[in-house]
Amino acid sequence: MLGGLCHVAHAQSLSFTDETTAAHVPYAHGYTVPLLHPNGAFDEPRAIAGGVATGDYNNDGQIDLYAVHGDIGPNLLFRNLGDGTFEEVAATADVDLDGVSSSGPIFADIDGDGFLDLFVGGVGGTPVTVFRNEGDNTFEDVTLTTGFATGKNTFGAAFGDYDRDGDLDAVLSHWATPLVTGVTSETLWRNDGAFSFTDVSLESGITAVLFGDAFLGLDLTFTPNFVDIDSDGWLDLLLANDFKQSKVLHNEGDGTFADYTAPGVITDENGMGAAIGDYDNDGVLDWFVSSIWDPSGSTIENWGVTGNRLYRGLGDGTFEDVTDAAGVREGVWGWGATFADFDNDGDLDLFHTNGWGAVAGPPTGDFFADPARFFVSDGEGAFTEQSAFLGVVDTGHGRGVVAFDQERDGDLDLFISNNRGPSRFFRNALGTDESYLTVRLHGLTPNTQAIGARVYATTRAGTQMREIRAGSNFESQDPAEAHFGLGAASEITQLRVLWPLGGFTDLGPVAMDQILDIAQTASSCGNGTTETTAAYSEECDLGAENGTGGSACQVNCLLPASVPPCTANATLDQPRLRVTGLGKPGRGRARIRGYVQPDVAIDPVASGLHAFVVDGAGAALLQILLPGGAWNPVLRSGWRAARNGTSFHYRSPSASARLTLKPSGRVRVRIIQKNGSYAIDSSDEPLTLSLQLDPLAETPAECAAASFSTYDCVVRSSRLRCRDSN
Repeated sequence: MLGGLCHVAHAQSLSFTDETTAAHVPYAHGYTVPLLHPNGAFDEPRAIAGGVATGDYNNDGQIDLYAVHGDIGPNLLFRNLGDGTFEEVAATADVDLDGVSSSGPIFADIDGDGFLDLFVGGVGGTPVTVFRNEGDNTFEDVTLTTGFATGKNTFGAAFGDYDRDGDLDAVLSHWATPLVTGVTSETLWRNDGAFSFTDVSLESGITAVLFGDAFLGLDLTFTPNFVDIDSDGWLDLLLANDFKQSKVLHNEGDGTFADYTAPGVITDENGMGAAIGDYDNDGVLDWFVSSIWDPSGSTIENWGVTGNRLYRGLGDGTFEDVTDAAGVREGVWGWGATFADFDNDGDLDLFHTNGWGAVAGPPTGDFFADPARFFVSDGEGAFTEQSAFLGVVDTGHGRGVVAFDQERDGDLDLFISNNRGPSRFFRNALGTDESYLTVRLHGLTPNTQAIGARVYATTRAGTQMREIRAGSNFESQDPAEAHFGLGAASEITQLRVLWPLGGFTDLGPVAMDQILDIAQTASSCGNGTTETTAAYSEECDLGAENGTGGSACQVNCLLPASVPPCTANATLDQPRLRVTGLGKPGRGRARIRGYVQPDVAIDPVASGLHAFVVDGAGAALLQILLPGGAWNPVLRSGWRAARNGTSFHYRSPSASARLTLKPSGRVRVRIIQKNGSYAIDSSDEPLTLSLQLDPLAETPAECAAASFSTYDCVVRSSRLRCRDSN
């Protein structure tokens, strides 16, 4: 990270001007019927709804806007003319939904044809609408084919390839809708192609998680995001939810999600908006959740008052709360939020909107004209609120917010979508002293925007990382591109793209102060990989040696595990992938997952579990022992409960491990070996994951059908990774 004095100078050169009218985007959101009914009831869903989406829908290189209008007029599509202004074209593009209460629009290439399609949610009886981009500046309503026939209020959405089948799946938010035992929450939708989606909320386990401790039996999801929280290549889910219900859902790689929410860490009281980004430049994504902070410190109604939360990612799927150290707690009644490097100094700043209430009186009068918050990073992990000083003054009822480079001059501008009021466009007046790079990815069909890819930009000051997302800030969406502020750096020494389904592209040195387009190229190893169903083999080695693997792309070897029936306390071994031909040794991580499924469910109180990684000679590289009784908190030593008393997480300086007891009795083991204990070079021996029941099983039948799942072992950036492929 850069020094604090440099950041002060950068912040002083940063300023914004309100150019809503000059940019030709002056409009006001509103409703024809008052939200405060004569009987005193407040129509909260319509008071919450709103939003704006950003994306280059016509592929002219400029970022366009789609904004919802309320029922006082049709929704608006602002085409960016490239000269600092927009032209409203919703009617000619056939996306001018009229007389509706739309919410949470988002652009995504749903069918993989290279043109951004448009999803629009709705509340108060307004259904979801999906528009297919025809590629000729018009859209076609294809809602009926999608299967999104939900009658629930849908405030927002996010898109991402959670099942790694190449196309974009969807997650929808349905705040304040009832949850019923055994009935789907309609949260997660699998893309089956041809604009057809299947609701997989029940089988994925997400409905059960939401139902488990739901406040008043309600689904309280507000802001969903697909994001890889542990860098294992599988997109996880972060849900900013109201009334202490925010969730961290880990993608298990088998179509299901596990609840990794740590009760003592994820403590936001009224999670609303979210910002995702690596604010401390450590290569791990962090999560900001906007909430409610009351200067009085007293709870008047049923909401909390302790403010925003900043959760710092630890790299293993867990977080720590750094809110107070970062100085971002005091945001009043927060909604949409975004991380962005507004001053191009090399670290992410933070902006969020505010405002709530039916009228400027009790009980919400104190929040009725809340100003937006602009937290400028000092480069050392702390932020300072400077909205008034920077000229970003808005006291409307902010809902959505987007950060994007409107005129392609290298700095990021702001657009705020207000509920029941005028929206605002603030142009960034940052000078040209600070360098930048914007990267636009062109992935292979059907994921043409390479959603889920990661881009790393390295200068002498360090490395920054961005993950490409079609996510939600709260009813709003930043463009799916990577913007890097580079400060006073003179050169980008390396630019690396890790593609969503494997493979990487390295460039360098790279010129700064440009928009760089990078296309993923199909190679002889398919989608950036070489694949085989052979057990560890020459075919995998050949892929590395002949240029279809190693430094050109990652090597994938699908290894079907074949473990014969065992006797009591026998060790179950499965060789892993040996990697050759990388060109240079690299210090890496071994990420290994294993499953054991005995005929009889394991009783962890009576039977312990011994997990270890060995090399080809049988020497132990890492050992993790969970002795009998370890699921009893009193008897655990060195382990901490991860969730619901059935999963345990262990950390040491060189390794971490997670062991999970499934309801069926299956034991899942994931071991991550860290800190370069395993050097990847041409002389490496295969790794072996070994599991055994400990102590002796009473009968051989307990492990008679023990087996491993199929693994997908990959090399990426000199890191060995093994993923369950079932």
